[in-house]
Amino acid sequence: MMKKILLLTNKASAMGGIWFVNKTLGEEFLKRGYDVNYLAIRDNDEHDKLIASFKTNIVNYSDSWGITHKRDVLKKMFKKDFFKTCKQYFIDRRKLNDDYKKMKGIIAEMKPDYIIAAHYQVLLGIPQDYLGRTCFVQHSSFEYMLRDKNNIKILKRLNNELFGLYWLCKSTMNKAEKFGFQKNHYIYNPNKFTTDKISDVANNKKIVVITRIDNNKRIDLMIDIVDRCFQKFNCTDWVFEIYGAGEFNKHSKDVFSKNKNIVYKGITKNPLEVLLQSSIILNTSLSEGFSLSIIEGYSCGLPVVSFNFGETVYEQIIDGKTGYVVENNDVDLFVDKLGKLITCPLELKQLSQNAKDFSRQFDCSVVVNEWEKVFNLLNDKYNSK
Repeated sequence: MMKKILLLTNKASAMGGIWFVNKTLGEEFLKRGYDVNYLAIRDNDEHDKLIASFKTNIVNYSDSWGITHKRDVLKKMFKKDFFKTCKQYFIDRRKLNDDYKKMKGIIAEMKPDYIIAAHYQVLLGIPQDYLGRTCFVQHSSFEYMLRDKNNIKILKRLNNELFGLYWLCKSTMNKAEKFGFQKNHYIYNPNKFTTDKISDVANNKKIVVITRIDNNKRIDLMIDIVDRCFQKFNCTDWVFEIYGAGEFNKHSKDVFSKNKNIVYKGITKNPLEVLLQSSIILNTSLSEGFSLSIIEGYSCGLPVVSFNFGETVYEQIIDGKTGYVVENNDVDLFVDKLGKLITCPLELKQLSQNAKDFSRQFDCSVVVNEWEKVFNLLNDKYNSK
């Protein structure tokens, strides 16, 4: 009989990293003969971006995701809109509790064999009988998770009832164990790209970033670093292309106008082709749960220069082999490491091949093999009863 997998999330069509992970995993599960369903508490008015491959269910189409929290009420204490915020808090809680009740009914009707949950909020909508079939994946660093008291509270409450807590790397798993969580495991996120090709990095002479343009990614800092690097190493035959959506600060806009080798390209619909025509990828993020852009670059043979973004960094980057890790805010060293790759084509080509070889552990087929080992353990658990 075909086994049923249920992927759970809070927002159906939030086009971020978790969305792409669910899409990549789900499509590989489908290829292997599983019945894959996708269930979200809410949609966010982007119905055209739902994952068409899957049977998609939305608990509540009427309300977008986002609720008033207790912290929001406390911030309004002694302010004139305090009672309005209190009222909204109770309205939002009632609606969410109704959603959880409907969600439990949907799951009970689906009767999934395995559940992979991507946000802690969805755990409250899983029927008691199905918590033992649920693998919860925390898509952030442990340090970031500690900022959300509700996340910790719910995981502590349900830890023993869930089949397991799955973290994005071994380092994060170790922190979870020291914190006191039980049933900890780790599985890397899958790469959405599969290609046998490798970029001609020495001749392409292009640095690239494909990302969101926001405060955490620090793309304005990245632009300044590349501008300094191009000037210091006289890189007149290299270009830096930026792909993504967002706003730049005034300094970055000045750089665009003065340095024609640094170009904002907008959003790309063909990221794989962009990467295969590039040479180096960069990461200047303050923090990352697990950087998909790095492993996507690796699959095309692009080494990375990155600031130390947290727990997964040394499991994603072998310093000196697949790229370089620079301690946070050491801009001068970042410029020098980037310049070293630009001016040493033999080293660039060697790191390119290393990155390509290293990327294979993140191939979706390899990651799904790990998930199937989890499913086999679940099968053993329920067959033994």
